[in-house]
Amino acid sequence: MRKLPFVSTVLVPLLVLSSALGVEMRTFTSSDGKKLEAELVKATDKEATLKRKSDGKEFVLPLDRLSEDDRKYIATHLAGQVANTRAAREIELSVAKGKTEKMKVPEGPYLSEDGTLTLYPGDEVHLEFSAEGKPVIVAEVTKPERTLSLAMSTQEGITLLSRTTKMEPAVAMDCTHRGVGSEKFARTNLRPTEKGLGGFDSWPGTVWTLRLSNFEVTDRSADEVYRERVNK
Repeated sequence: MRKLPFVSTVLVPLLVLSSALGVEMRTFTSSDGKKLEAELVKATDKEATLKRKSDGKEFVLPLDRLSEDDRKYIATHLAGQVANTRAAREIELSVAKGKTEKMKVPEGPYLSEDGTLTLYPGDEVHLEFSAEGKPVIVAEVTKPERTLSLAMSTQEGITLLSRTTKMEPAVAMDCTHRGVGSEKFARTNLRPTEKGLGGFDSWPGTVWTLRLSNFEVTDRSADEVYRERVNK
């Protein structure tokens, strides 16, 4: 898996963090000790916009007026947005033996606000799950016991999705796929990924887009969860 670079607020002056990412309420502390319970709305390498919890009023504060812990908090979320951003690119799909087709991959987030992970051929991502089971995209695996790694590729008209994790005992998800030249998504039943086992899915015929959603970290058996989802 490729590693995405950690980008600090100093290195990315134009990057803006949006509150649409679901940033939680936090007690921010100014350099002179004043406290403000607020939500981080957006930030650059120079300043942060905070929305006060009590009345929704927004304040723009220079980062040097916030505590060191607050600046680290903001840098972490900015780095998370970098990891969750897919750059626009053109790829050459292997749609059949000896036949390729050029396709444009759009810029955008891998993981949307509603928890849907969208993958195109060539995408490789790491999903790190919180204790509550909520996934976020991370640049590299630092907590393997809480991370699911995925990679999508094509080979001579076959689409491949690899899944690896050390989480236990199983990670389940729903999946829909869209073929080259199609605007419709079809459902695929994926067996849950089990600890220490590499899940490897394939589709005959080139798939242009995968959408993975409804992630579930469960202590139930993979067979039980699979049967339940198939019978929905």
